[in-house]
Amino acid sequence: MTTSTTAPAAATPAPTHAAYFAFRDRLLGELRTTPLGDAELRDAGRLIYGAPENLSLYGIPAPRMAAAGIRLLGRTTIECCIDAYTAPVADALAEIQAAHHTGEPEPPGGEPPFVADLFCGSGNFGHHLGRRLGFPVHASELDPDVHDATRRNLDLIGSDIRLSQLDYRDLLGKLPPRSPRDTYAVEPPWGPAFTPAGLDLTRTSPPVPEVLGHIRASRAGMPCYVAVKTNDQLAHDSLDRSFAGSVHLRTVTPPPTLPRGANMDFHLYRLD
Repeated sequence: MTTSTTAPAAATPAPTHAAYFAFRDRLLGELRTTPLGDAELRDAGRLIYGAPENLSLYGIPAPRMAAAGIRLLGRTTIECCIDAYTAPVADALAEIQAAHHTGEPEPPGGEPPFVADLFCGSGNFGHHLGRRLGFPVHASELDPDVHDATRRNLDLIGSDIRLSQLDYRDLLGKLPPRSPRDTYAVEPPWGPAFTPAGLDLTRTSPPVPEVLGHIRASRAGMPCYVAVKTNDQLAHDSLDRSFAGSVHLRTVTPPPTLPRGANMDFHLYRLD
């Protein structure tokens, strides 16, 4: 089942594919760990998403980010999940969980289910999931530059996300299962997985099947939910291979605004 979302504002004229890829290379190269200024943030919104305001995180569009004190590094700008993507994914997951778990008693001890944002980057995915589901969010980010910038942004918006600078496996070790509604956001860096043949989830850093194995090991047999981000061009059936034995619940596909191979899909699964 595919859920379409409201398209971001249209841009005139539309950015060219060549301009997009050239800017992407700059963000992942010379600007990788550099906080972007106001003009660069506006350019990012225009070249990547079609209009400056379409780059929006935590409900703050790019034209207002600098004034609000939001700091985005080059790599975070290209890797982040914008509001127009994460909000409908959170809505879809809330709908699924409401249908499956309405009337269930609270877990023993009174601790609510949690969201674990394992490769949080900007933290925007966990931000929307936590707010929509009403769950506390635990997040890990290993890169010190990304961690520090995100911690600052989350403090500015008054977020209570519990962000730690550590490996995702260490976060899993600190989060014993609480409920079948526990939810994991999985977005490992793509790196060599982004190939001419498409995105190969078995080659992300770390590979998605490896991440899922560690999630399962941490669950002690209790089911959970997983949300994973991909692009629209997958290689070698790597999504189905990665989630073999899991239940596919929904794919949320925001309207395409990028060159083919760079549009985002979000897949919701239940790990049994």
